[in-house]
Amino acid sequence: MNNTGVSLRKAGSVMGVTLSMLAAGPAWSWHDSASHYRSPDRGWALGVHTGRSVEESVHTGEVFVPFEWEFEDYYLTSVGLRKTMGRLWQHSRLFTEMNLAWVSGDEEYAEAALTPGITWDTFPWDSALDTTLAFGVGLSYSSKTTEIDTIDQRWMASMIFELEMQPAAWKSWSVYSRIHHRSNAFGLFGDESSQKGSNFPSIGVRYHF
Repeated sequence: MNNTGVSLRKAGSVMGVTLSMLAAGPAWSWHDSASHYRSPDRGWALGVHTGRSVEESVHTGEVFVPFEWEFEDYYLTSVGLRKTMGRLWQHSRLFTEMNLAWVSGDEEYAEAALTPGITWDTFPWDSALDTTLAFGVGLSYSSKTTEIDTIDQRWMASMIFELEMQPAAWKSWSVYSRIHHRSNAFGLFGDESSQKGSNFPSIGVRYHF
């Protein structure tokens, strides 16, 4: 079986496990509001973020240290539609996000990603500045194999590392910063066992409805 077939089979396994966990989780209750202080909505949000790639990796942790960044000539613009699936315990929510992105610069290609995730919603200052941390793991597909990912695969893993903030007066709007990550997940996609992929520190704006 070729690499594409193996990757698709692995991708199907990952998504199957993810969907099973979402369907079977006993710890959440369904709800209609996106957070404690946002105006009432149906749990949908539309966000747009843009960023530039850096050489530092998630694997080493350096990508989370801005003064370590060495920027590359890759630029990302992404549109993401997010749906809140339910509340998990008291302080967290489950969500699924679909992203469509365009990368330009040294290469040009499109990317689509489906990323389930979890949030942490409770901070002491939420009454003035509603703050949310989010983490997600899912699947990413690129329109071509890319040099920035240094691996001959279109199917790879997607990850979300995000900090979202919303002043109380903003009602349905928020801003967020994110590491837009794509990788081979330690060899899950492709034969390489080392960490391959790309990282785009990004900033964005989101509308909740």
